[in-house]
Amino acid sequence: MTPVAISSSELGRLAVVALTLAGALEAAADEPPIEVSVAPLYVGQVVTLEGEVTRTQRDGYVVRLQLGEEPQTVMVQLQIGMLSRFPPHPEAHYLGKEIRVVGRVDEFRGQIEMRIRDPDHIALVDELQSDTADEEVRALQDRVRRLEQRLEDLEAEPLPTP
Repeated sequence: MTPVAISSSELGRLAVVALTLAGALEAAADEPPIEVSVAPLYVGQVVTLEGEVTRTQRDGYVVRLQLGEEPQTVMVQLQIGMLSRFPPHPEAHYLGKEIRVVGRVDEFRGQIEMRIRDPDHIALVDELQSDTADEEVRALQDRVRRLEQRLEDLEAEPLPTP
């Protein structure tokens, strides 16, 4: 591979683009997910998308996950690198499961698609709900402990005399 020379001004522009995209991804992750059927309305925008993986295909270092059923589908392309943090065999891992992805919606040859390079931008919806449920259980357990402590404190106080 031949090294490429990049000027400092080009490097600065690339940094601005990277930071802008990172900020857009973070903001989109906080937004409620959109459905596959409305994804064409968001071409060129970074969104959170949720849908069921109905078909998969592997082509070398690219795994394609089809969300939804024809004619309203979105093709999520996972760019698998040499040191990938994606699950082993992502085409089997995600098939038939509900996923949530964050990325830019594009259109290529009439197909709505999203390209994902970072495994932090894709998650199984069941795991997300499980994490939320675990947090709620921990919060309730903490609240019960505080109430029990408060009750013990109140029981230890002497009763006021009439």
